[in-house]
Amino acid sequence: MDEQTPVTTEPAKPMSFTDKMINIFAAPGELFEDVRLTPPTMSNWLVPMLLFIVVAFLMSQVMFMNPSILSQMTDLVTSSIDKMVAEGKLTPEQAEQAINMSKPGSTMFMIQQVVGILILTPVVLFLLSLIYWLLGKWGMKATAPFMKVVEVLGLTFFISIAESIVTTILMFVMDSITATPSLGAFVSNFDYENKLHMALAKINIFTFWDLTVVSIGLSRLFQRHLPKVLVIVFALWVVWTVFAVMMNIKTG
Repeated sequence: MDEQTPVTTEPAKPMSFTDKMINIFAAPGELFEDVRLTPPTMSNWLVPMLLFIVVAFLMSQVMFMNPSILSQMTDLVTSSIDKMVAEGKLTPEQAEQAINMSKPGSTMFMIQQVVGILILTPVVLFLLSLIYWLLGKWGMKATAPFMKVVEVLGLTFFISIAESIVTTILMFVMDSITATPSLGAFVSNFDYENKLHMALAKINIFTFWDLTVVSIGLSRLFQRHLPKVLVIVFALWVVWTVFAVMMNIKTG
């Protein structure tokens, strides 16, 4: 078993929520030490998650204000449905109905988007927290409570909020849905069916930032050395990325 880092004996001084918002960027180690030493705090994951949901929806509405981006998104949806028709997965009638329901900017699309964000965001948070908690418990003999892992991952939603805003600005300014803070932005004639293009799109500076901060949080929470936690967290991301690219999963 790894040598444990020294356990802090000083009484915990709970941070204000404003300090937590600042320290997730400025001093994540101090923030997560505070999370480890203080009682379970629902606001650590619930508030950032709700803020992310609101910002993600607002940013999508901002993108719809750009006619060029809206047209590109519509073309992407249409081409995807046309491919399903060509493969015999949909009839022309079903395709027309699917296009009407999935057309970016439409009321039905907005409803689907809101429902999707509301459902997928907490599901991903708790599922990923469960995976990390089990790895900590079985792989590192850590005794941290499951909900503390949820708090660590929940606080990183502030990084996801920053990513959402930056990505929206890049797309809006550059008139391109592929203008993300990733290597995919440097690919001309980006093709969503091209596995290399999709792999490059997943090499995102915010993703690496988020994974690093998560690793710092789990290292403090599990009381294990950071390098080993970094390797495990990044290895999981690599496995997921390879799977997503091979299965042509466009999110995550």
